Amino acid sequence: MRKLKHAEVKILRENWWEAQGKRCALCQQALKKDQAVLDHDHHTGVCRGVLHRGCNSLLGKVENNASRYGVSEAMLSAFLHGAATYLQEHRTPRSNFIYPTYRTPDEKRLRRNAAARARRAKEKA
Repeated sequence: MRKLKHAEVKILRENWWEAQGKRCALCQQALKKDQAVLDHDHHTGVCRGVLHRGCNSLLGKVENNASRYGVSEAMLSAFLHGAATYLQEHRTPRSNFIYPTYRTPDEKRLRRNAAARARRAKEKA
């Protein structure tokens, strides 16, 4: 293994992007060149693949903060695999219950309007 020079990052990213079929290595969706970033392991520094900027950011946040939430490094891949399955299974509702703090778009709109009316009334007074 060798450490890349800064000038080599762009070349490697473009080569891997082509080799990956111009798809994100994580989500497998089409990847535009201007959204492609070279991902690396923050513990070892080893380059792993080319990802969407957003996929890379979210992956970094998950990896860097997992221990804060009680997910050990050993559990992380199992968690992510389970999360993918769990989210896929729950794309359509599987219960008739809605969490108490959830607000529908209409409820959010009504609250915003009420707050705006209250502000205007306060400014008039």
